[in-house]
This record gives sequence, C-alpha cells and structure tokens, in this order.
Amino acid sequence: MAIYAIHYTYPDDTTEMMKVRPEHREWLSAQHGLLVAGMYQGSHDEVSEGEPTEEEPANGALIVFEGESIDDVISTFDGDPYWQNGFILRRVVREWNPPLGPWVADATQSLG
Repeated sequence: MAIYAIHYTYPDDTTEMMKVRPEHREWLSAQHGLLVAGMYQGSHDEVSEGEPTEEEPANGALIVFEGESIDDVISTFDGDPYWQNGFILRRVVREWNPPLGPWVADATQSLG
C-alpha cells in the first residue's frame, strides 16, 4: 500500500457544490483508505517569495489516502459526487510516501 496526496481545485462560487456536500462527505467517509481530508481555509495562506498568480485557486482541498496503486485511487475517486457533478475543476493525484511521522509508508526509511 502506498499513500497518495490528492489535491482538488473547486470553482470560485461553491454555492451549488455545497448542495452536494453531504453526499460527498458520506461517500468520502466510507472510503477505507481515507487518512485525512478537508477543504483549505480561506485567507490563512502564506505564500513565500513572489506574488500570487491567477493560477492559485481560492478554493480547494487536500485528501490523504492509502491505496494499492495510483490507478486504483483514480478509479476510486472517479466515484466522488463532487467529481461526478463537475465541481472539481482540477484533480492532482500524487504518490506521497513520507519518511517521517505516523503515516510512514516505508519504515526502513524512517529516522526513528
């Protein structure tokens, strides 16, 4: 099993998306590989060096998920009601195997 970081970018206006939120949360909570998930909090960003660009989304979320393969994770997240209803403008799924902390994917790489 590997750990994956999944980044969602949402539309600027989330009014319609919030109508699907209960279904999205229920679906997400039922996924066995879920480690943590949540929408980014607005106005708490710190951007180092340089000016923000138009490419930086105002609304988004981070999901950390354990899965067998990237293909399995993508297939699973194709079932997200937000995805199926077109509220995810961009989805990035990236394998993320941290060497430190409680989610260490490969204990032989841990400093502890």
